[in-house]
Order: sequence, then C-alpha cells, then structure tokens
Amino acid sequence: MFVRTIFLLTGLLCVATVYAQPDLLGSKHTTAELKTMLTPVEQWKPFPTAADRAAWDALPQEIRESSIRRGEAALDYDWPALKATEFLGFVRRGNRSQYERQRGERRRQLSSLVMAECVEGKGRFLDQIANGIWATCEETWWGVPAHVGAQKAGRGLPDADEPVVALFSADTAAQLAWTVYMLGPKLEQVSPMILPRIRRE
Repeated sequence: MFVRTIFLLTGLLCVATVYAQPDLLGSKHTTAELKTMLTPVEQWKPFPTAADRAAWDALPQEIRESSIRRGEAALDYDWPALKATEFLGFVRRGNRSQYERQRGERRRQLSSLVMAECVEGKGRFLDQIANGIWATCEETWWGVPAHVGAQKAGRGLPDADEPVVALFSADTAAQLAWTVYMLGPKLEQVSPMILPRIRRE
C-alpha cells in the first residue's frame, strides 16, 4: 500500500509539473539546438523494419507461428464503434471499464496485425491494418474517460479542439508511430492517404 501511494503521489507531482510548465523542452532549447541533439528521423533505426526480411525471418519458428496466428485471428475483426454513451459511463455510473475494454481490444487487434505482417511480410494483413489505423484516427480522443478531466471542458465527452497528452493517448500515438516506422512504405501502397492522416492526428 505504501509503495502504491508513493507511486501515485509521484505521478501526480509529475503531471502537476507538466501542466504548470507545458513547454519544458522548448523553453530550454532552441529549435536549432534540438536539431543538433536529436538523431535525424532518417538515421534512427532502433529495430529492423518489415522490409528487413533477414531479421524477421531469423525469429524462432515458434514466435513466428504464434504471431501469425494472432494476426490471422484479427483478420475478421470488425472495429466496433466507441460510443459516446459508453464514454459517458464514467461520469454517469463510475464505469470506465466498458469503454476501455473495447478501446483496448481495438489496440490489441491492431498490434497483432502489425506484428503478423512484419513476421510474414506478404501483405496479407495490410488492408485490415489500414482499417485499424483508420478506426483509430477517427476517434475523437485517444485517451480514456477517467483522464478527460485534464481538458478545460472537464469530465464528460472529450473536446476535439483541445487535444491533451495523457497516458493512453500517448500510448496510442506511440503505437501508430511504431506502425509507421515498421510498415510505412507498405501502408503507402494500400493508400497514399494513410500516413498523412496518422501524422495529422
């Protein structure tokens, strides 16, 4: 209990610091300085992309097979709508789990599809990945109902005109960024509109 309390208080302190000083990085460094400090995106290669077939083909067979099975199970996933009334369930009834369960399942399905495509590399999962990306980009806010209170509008439905970074919205942004990193050129073959849409969102 003590450790959990310390963790919670530390998290609240970090959030309070960020909200008090929202431009921590930009207030300390100029754009020119940041360009010398950060690796240019075209040189940033932390992991093999899907195009690096030798790296993906070198995975153990058991991992390859389980990744492809999970992707195949997601090929018929229907990307259910995330309803306003389910989002409002948190302020109306204190129920955040129904919305979060559906939202989380959408994220898991997309991850399974991306990994399966990276492992297999034949394009079989790309259309369904595009569906998952599009469904995610159509969401008003990538966060969860319990965190929307960070917006000026407060609790309730999210304000599309005030995007805020919260734990789950940042997680979704990271998921889409990794998807672009791993599969960008393949996604452009599905449609040249996918990558610009992700970047805009």
